[in-house]
Amino acid sequence: MFDSVLRVKYVHHKSCFLYLSTEHTQLNTGTCLRLSYNDNETAYFSANIVRNIVDSDCIGINSLYAKVLSIKENDLVNVSEIEQLPVVNSINIQPSNKTDYEVLELLASNVQSHLLDLVRIVNVGQKIVIWIGNNISIVVYVESVQPIYPGTLDFLTEVVIKPPDTNMKKKELYVNSDYMKNFVSFLNANSSLTSSHCPQELKLKNTNFELIYRLIPISELPVNLKHTQPFKVFIFKDSLHNDYITQFNDHFFFKLIMLQNTYNTKELYVELCFLDDIIENRSPLYLNNLSNNVYVHNSILKYFQCDNGVRVCLKSISNELAQPSEICVQHCPGKHSKDTLENLKLVLSESKGKAQILNADFPIRIGDDFYCSLTFPPSMPSCCVIDGNDLRNCTFSFNIENVRLFDDRTSDNIKQRFCEELEVVQQLADNVLSVLWRRGYFQSEHTIITGRNGMGKTQFLNYISVAFKEYPYFLYVETIECKAIKGKTVDSLHKIFMDCFSKLVLCQPSVLVLDDLHVLCERCEGEETPNTVYINRVSEMLCNLLWTYTETNKIAVLASVESLSKLNRYIYRSRGNHLFKNIFGLNDLTKTDRLLLLKYFFNQSDTNNLDYNELLMKTDGFVVQDIKDFYDKALFEAYKEGSSKKHPVIDQNCCERALKKTCSLALQNVKFHSPGSKTFDDIGGLSDVKTIMIESFLWPVKYSNIFSKAPLRLQSGLLLYGCPGTGKTLLAGAAAKQCNLRLISIKGPELLSKYIGASEQAVRDVFDKAQRAKPCVLFFDEFDSLAPRRGHDNTGVTDRVVNQFLTQLDGVESLTGVCVLAATSRPDLLDPALLRPGRLDKQILCQMPDTNDRLDILRILSRKLDFGDDVNLEEIAEKTEDFSGADLQSLLYSAQLASMKLTDDQDLDLSITQITQTLLLDALSKTRPSLTKSERRKYEQIYATFQGGNLDDFKAGSKVTLA
Repeated sequence: MFDSVLRVKYVHHKSCFLYLSTEHTQLNTGTCLRLSYNDNETAYFSANIVRNIVDSDCIGINSLYAKVLSIKENDLVNVSEIEQLPVVNSINIQPSNKTDYEVLELLASNVQSHLLDLVRIVNVGQKIVIWIGNNISIVVYVESVQPIYPGTLDFLTEVVIKPPDTNMKKKELYVNSDYMKNFVSFLNANSSLTSSHCPQELKLKNTNFELIYRLIPISELPVNLKHTQPFKVFIFKDSLHNDYITQFNDHFFFKLIMLQNTYNTKELYVELCFLDDIIENRSPLYLNNLSNNVYVHNSILKYFQCDNGVRVCLKSISNELAQPSEICVQHCPGKHSKDTLENLKLVLSESKGKAQILNADFPIRIGDDFYCSLTFPPSMPSCCVIDGNDLRNCTFSFNIENVRLFDDRTSDNIKQRFCEELEVVQQLADNVLSVLWRRGYFQSEHTIITGRNGMGKTQFLNYISVAFKEYPYFLYVETIECKAIKGKTVDSLHKIFMDCFSKLVLCQPSVLVLDDLHVLCERCEGEETPNTVYINRVSEMLCNLLWTYTETNKIAVLASVESLSKLNRYIYRSRGNHLFKNIFGLNDLTKTDRLLLLKYFFNQSDTNNLDYNELLMKTDGFVVQDIKDFYDKALFEAYKEGSSKKHPVIDQNCCERALKKTCSLALQNVKFHSPGSKTFDDIGGLSDVKTIMIESFLWPVKYSNIFSKAPLRLQSGLLLYGCPGTGKTLLAGAAAKQCNLRLISIKGPELLSKYIGASEQAVRDVFDKAQRAKPCVLFFDEFDSLAPRRGHDNTGVTDRVVNQFLTQLDGVESLTGVCVLAATSRPDLLDPALLRPGRLDKQILCQMPDTNDRLDILRILSRKLDFGDDVNLEEIAEKTEDFSGADLQSLLYSAQLASMKLTDDQDLDLSITQITQTLLLDALSKTRPSLTKSERRKYEQIYATFQGGNLDDFKAGSKVTLA
């Protein structure tokens, strides 16, 4: 960064900017600069890069403004570049006399419109000059800046002009962020404090300087400081200039004040120490972050009732700190005063006789859950300094009364233990942290976490928020639950977010967490209604606030949504400038993650011989909330049947009953098709086809551990083709039943729509439903009507549908747990791209049954029929050449109807019907195959060519799909 010694030249430009030559290529107009001059004075400027005004070894300052700041022409000053300062909400300025105040009051509108043209950076105690027209100039004093100083003015900054104080004396305040220059005068003025104890009265010269830090509990650091006195605070030497560290020979006392927008009277007197001697090895990636903090005892955070990362001010003490002659010890009843005094002296003696500071009415822990507080009669000061001699010479009195402890209103930083071990959570946490931290520096980038309902997004945000607050990040985190504030007026929401951003700016680097952002800023489509107007206004308001406060401040936003498609266009757009540049998805739970969650929940209760492998198979596709609901229902089942109401025991039967009553969140409102009661044993013939389907569908589910380690992608797409009536549709339901998979059946034409984009959306919805219902079989019947060859449809609908199918079957996202099954009798009509590897790459021919297959089919179909003793199925099988499975079923139906015609009504009531060989032969004489020989030869020729791989040589069929 730029740091150089330059010579001052007066210029006639009427502004408070610092003018530099264009030869300083590393600087840009608007860069924040710090000017150090006259040994211990500092001022802040905004750079203005211009030509032909000053030389490369000079800087230009308006002559009037330079004289106000006591800067002389040709003085050598140190100019250094600093990081971009945050935008301030409001400033209070005060003119020096009543006449100037009246001029500003009369010309307030002119000042408001031209102030940004005159000054950009303001700091408490730094004077600025306001030019009004060509002849009027007014010097004003910056009295206060909110929420943090120094800062940058913006269009939304509120400027308050206060009347001059007639009794106001000249103020010599040097309160700014250049702590090094101010601190050296403080150290030089107090070199007498290097003795082993303080004098009778500790006097500090009136040097009103301040150190601004972020408040962090010492317990977050990887050091053991459990017995540290609560009034010792620690900083790293990196926060001070190297030239002054050697002069820091002993402890020094400061007043600790919390900086916040609201008025707070709480203050505490502390002793400042270095941490470098305690922590020897620090990660070089986080040196910059660790040095911006002051590390305090946890009781101090409870005292201020604040969270990690808030800004505090260490203000030099300008009054006298006297040593006490008497100490009154207040302790709770039940403890002997002598023991209390011994424990107190033991705690105070840890300073090894050196001077230490004590605060009145502050609970001090002197044992396990044993506290006392001190007062210092007779003058009752708020604090005092005590050393080893005072501890031996002063008198002690006792007050037997309960010690009032501070309410612990700090945020709960307890992590969910299972989150630390979940693989999907750790991967996502690493991704988020890699975005926010690069090369040891905080990045103000915004991230969206996507995941369907119940995936654990809220738990992840809580987990990562705790990680943000801990070592080595120490970020300030504000969380807003959008569900809790939904429905409030736009003005109320604006106030909520403004208060939140004020804290984030003050305590930066910080992170804003927005849980369920899609609830507050949902997508609005269709006609304009009062509700859509309200949502758009809220979304626009939030978008403007995010852009305004995060562009110039170290503030990152982390939001969770169910889907990007549910976000309002103001928050997320598919094109253009993105507010959220990083999108991460919370992946589905792996088998290992589900096992860990099951053990985590069930270990909270008594269990008896639970088969976790069985539970893993039956909870496939469950999310975190599903497993929690399953555990609650299993515990309820154990309560119902257990003899002991206090300690119910969960066994496998309780889990089985609970599983029957548990519906996964992903499967709610999802309609499935019943696979029926038939399995492969109920389908005759097609033994090779059934074997291949078992290998493709059942094995990956049954042996998931083996297949998950396979380096190649599994084949999950099958195409069944064959003549009509060969059992293709029947095989789909039987496969789902055999492999214990859910079945989603789609009839080809039902996805097509005449509206542009509706057909492709229907395809995406089907695959999304299948992904949520995994493991499942996604079956497309009459597939040739849904995905024919491209280029032969005048409407272009099926062409777009085929393109959508190609991306879904072999896109970036793999179809894990979804088995795609398609059936057709005309594979030559399908688009060849669908049959290439990675899609429907396994094609299975369902052949017409031969004699043995027909005999097997007849035996299976006739299991529940009452045959006569003369029935010979072998003869029927031999005489039914060219019959398909459907034709054989029709044959048995005809024979059954014929038997009913020959049976008396009384026997029909008793369900006594018998099928004889004669009836079968008679039905055979009246039944014809559904396919003629010519049609069968046509199909066989098509299949032979298809199996030969010459599908591209086919001419387009005559089949046309209208949409």
